[in-house]
Formats: sequence, structure tokens, C-alpha cells
Amino acid sequence: MMMSVQYLINNNPYLKKYLRENSFYYKNLLRHPEFIYQLNDLMRISYKLTLPDKLDRIKDNIHMLNTFMDVLK
Repeated sequence: MMMSVQYLINNNPYLKKYLRENSFYYKNLLRHPEFIYQLNDLMRISYKLTLPDKLDRIKDNIHMLNTFMDVLK
């Protein structure tokens, strides 16, 4: 495996965990090192680290806080 790919994997704990859970992607990385970028996108979708997911979590937290404040009134 290319050193740059190993470096990217080792510096991203989520990506490292995702690869350990889905080890069949190692074969693709060995054959096509550029697959690391697609793999990173797959990991972000799987672990809900995309911007829409983060915004949804913020919206839910605001809604929960609003509900809590209404109960206290």
C-alpha cells in the first residue's frame, strides 16, 4: 500500500475504524490508491459526519432545548 494512503488512514481514526469494520476495502485500496477519497466519503456517510447530518443534530438539540424551556415555564 502506498505510504500516502497509509498516512491518511492512520491520521483519521474514523477512517481507520471503518476500514477495520469493512476490511474488504483493503483490496481496492491496494489496487487503486485513489479509492481512498471515495472511501472517506463512504465513511462520512456511514458515521453520519456529513454537513446535513450535523445540521440535523443541531436542529434536534435546539428543538429539545426549546421543549425543555417550555416545560420549565
